[in-house]
Amino acid sequence: MRRRLFMIVLLCVIAVSAPAGIVSYFRDRGADFLDIFLFRISAPRGARGIGFRARATALAQVGAVYFEGEHFGIDRRGIGVWEEHRKQGGISLLSFSSVENEIIWGNYFLKPDTPWMRFQERGLIRNDIYWDDGRKHFFSVSVELQPSILPGFEIGIYPVEILDFAVGFLTLDPQNDDLARVQKYAPEFEEKETTPTMELKELPADFETLKKSTVPLSHEPGKFHSMTNKAESPVEPLKTMTDMQGKKPEEKKPESPVEPAKAIKPKSETPPAPVGQPVPTPSKNLPASSTPATKEKS
Repeated sequence: MRRRLFMIVLLCVIAVSAPAGIVSYFRDRGADFLDIFLFRISAPRGARGIGFRARATALAQVGAVYFEGEHFGIDRRGIGVWEEHRKQGGISLLSFSSVENEIIWGNYFLKPDTPWMRFQERGLIRNDIYWDDGRKHFFSVSVELQPSILPGFEIGIYPVEILDFAVGFLTLDPQNDDLARVQKYAPEFEEKETTPTMELKELPADFETLKKSTVPLSHEPGKFHSMTNKAESPVEPLKTMTDMQGKKPEEKKPESPVEPAKAIKPKSETPPAPVGQPVPTPSKNLPASSTPATKEKS
């Protein structure tokens, strides 16, 4: 009695102290228990299912099976409906299979695009030519019968999964199939740090625009923050490259003021002579002060 009580207390302590928590701990133990079994009922399409196969590890197996149709049941923790086209046969290690799988319906562990499925090859969905049966379990034991047009069956166990289930209570996972372990190590579950700087893709080419972009906006409702008012901005303007290098920027020489252009007075022109009178012409021999004399009529 004391021994059973001690084992129960020890199990509860391990479950509570598990890194994933008590809920994830018992969830993974239940999934490890389902991993032990293989049981599927076959529904051949027409008469496309015939054969018999017996297996006690990959080293001791014999038989041949041709099947095209649907399987209903459980293969380890994967529960659902498979549409399958399979050719399998051989003796001992000289056994091969050609399998084409498509999941018609299934639980989380039969979805091909989940992090759990991509974390490691499971052999629950097979679409290739394989040595052995393609399930990645060398020591599995199974029997399969396909009686032509009648429904068939496939039943078996996975001894390695029994060991994985037993040591799983000690938080060990030799098969790498616990969801807690996948969530911890799969790249899809890693939390990526997001900062405002990661969203900045391009910097403004203009230095003034970059300097103004560092000024925080005003939080007063109904008012806009003036980027040109230095009194309102708690952020100092950024320094130029010359200031950071210790060089003084070249001072620009003040330009001399330009005098406004003086208005040019137009030259006086000689008024036109009245109609009917000759235009007077200045004489070159007369002094500048003299004026030409007019002739009087006699």
